[in-house]
Amino acid sequence: MDRLRTAVREQLAPVAVLGVGSAGLLALGIAAGRDNWAVYLLVVVAGAAAVARVHLRVGLSTPTIWGLVAFALGHLAGGMVPVGDGILYQQWLVDGVLRYDNIQHAVGFGFVGRAGWEVLQHRLAPAGDDRPRVALWIVVLAAAAAGAVNEIAEYLLTLVLPEHQVGGYDNTARDLIANLLGGLAVGWWTARRIRAATRAPTR
Repeated sequence: MDRLRTAVREQLAPVAVLGVGSAGLLALGIAAGRDNWAVYLLVVVAGAAAVARVHLRVGLSTPTIWGLVAFALGHLAGGMVPVGDGILYQQWLVDGVLRYDNIQHAVGFGFVGRAGWEVLQHRLAPAGDDRPRVALWIVVLAAAAAGAVNEIAEYLLTLVLPEHQVGGYDNTARDLIANLLGGLAVGWWTARRIRAATRAPTR
C-alpha cells in the first residue's frame, strides 16, 4: 500500500486528470440517458487497476501513463458524449474514411503496445544498436495482440448481450488496421526516443 501511495504521488497529474475526467464524462452520460454507464465505469476501473499493478511491478514511464489515461478518457467520451442521435464512437470525422473510433483505437492500443515494451524490454531487448528496432516491433506486436483480444471480447459480448452493437466486419477490420497503424506510430516514436537517449552526451 505504501508503494501505491508513493506511485500516486509521483504520477498525481495523470491520476487527477483520469479521476476528474472520468467523473465528468460519466455524469454527462448519465444525464444524457446512457444506461450502460456502469459497464464503461467497470472497464475503466479494471483498466486502471491493471495499469497500477503493472506500474508497481516495472515502473511505467510518464508518457506511457499519459497515453493510457488518454485511452481511458477517450473510451468514456466515445460512449458517453451524445452527438446528434448517436454517440461520439459512431461519428465519422471524414465520411467513409475515418471515424472517431479509429483514432481511439490507434492512440489507445499504440500506448498499450508501448506499455508492453516497457514490461518486456529487460528480457527481450538487446543493449546495442538493435534496441530501437526491437522496441518498435515489440510495440507493434503488443498493440496488435491487445487489439485482437479486444475484438474477441467485443464479439463474445454480442453473444451474451445481442443488443450490444459494436459493428460488423467493416468495424472489426477498421479497428485492426487502426491498432496496427497506432502501434507503428508509437513504436517509431519509442525507437526514436531510444536512439536520442543513446546518442545524448554523458557528463
